[in-house]
Amino acid sequence: MRNKWSLFKQIWVLQFENYKKDIFNLFSGWIITLITLLVWLTFKETGSDQGLNYDKFVLASALGVCGIRNCLFNFIRTIYEYKNTQFFDKVFSSNISKSFVFFTMILFNQVANIIVTMVLFLIAMLYSDQRAAVVDVNWWLFLSGYLLLLIMSNAFAFIISFLTKKLEWAHVIGNVYYFGSVYLLGLGIPYNELQKIDAIIYISYIFPQRYVLNIMASGWINDPKMQEVDFGYHDQLWIPYLVALVIIAISFMILYFIFKHAFEFENRRYKQYINKNKHLGIIYSIKRTTSIDELNELVKVKDSVNKSYKELQNQYKELRKKQHKE
Repeated sequence: MRNKWSLFKQIWVLQFENYKKDIFNLFSGWIITLITLLVWLTFKETGSDQGLNYDKFVLASALGVCGIRNCLFNFIRTIYEYKNTQFFDKVFSSNISKSFVFFTMILFNQVANIIVTMVLFLIAMLYSDQRAAVVDVNWWLFLSGYLLLLIMSNAFAFIISFLTKKLEWAHVIGNVYYFGSVYLLGLGIPYNELQKIDAIIYISYIFPQRYVLNIMASGWINDPKMQEVDFGYHDQLWIPYLVALVIIAISFMILYFIFKHAFEFENRRYKQYINKNKHLGIIYSIKRTTSIDELNELVKVKDSVNKSYKELQNQYKELRKKQHKE
């Protein structure tokens, strides 16, 4: 338990340090979301005479987009940080539970997301119409959609991080999901305007977050039958739920094969060495480690074993020289 608590703290410290490295990049998306929301809430009546009306569920859209930014885009940066520092290789070569490590990472990400989301929500509550709207929210519908959104975003973050070779490409994909959600799913541009253009609606179907954001929106305006705004489902609420659950299930299947390939079979490569018993012995020792310090020491031993015979001979000679001098 003590070792797990120590690892838990180390993971949280690493993630917090990662957040501090590039605060602007991490929170710039949140600022865009906040500004867009404030513009609609402050000037909601400005374009009404031209027929441009904001959606009643604009706050729900903002909260959802904020979740996508934190749980997908920002989480990608965290995962890449662990990959680049070989944190996964070191930890998963020991008997430390992979589930515990991933749970700790996700927990920190969700706590950070809750903090940012609450700030956004409290700012929106400064507007009287939003305070009045909260009273009629179907919270079960809204929160179930929100939970599915967070799970989907975290799963996508893992998939994108492990399938892309460069952080830049991962950022591109993350930004496509983020800005696509901003402008195609009811925040940047009102949905009542988007639905006038069939091509845009068809394009929005390729964004997996669309389905859970639509559930959240229906819950926010307490429209469980999707009669006020059907989002293209013809009043069938079960459709976005089913699609979202299928997407999440497929994501978990992909993650299973990714993790199995990345971690479970990693030790098999040592069997190609002629002196495989030595390597298998190190693997056995690594799996029995219970702390990061022990693991680091064994990694040093492993690196020494991987050196050529000539390098080891040179090290032996140097040690002999030092002993003679002493």
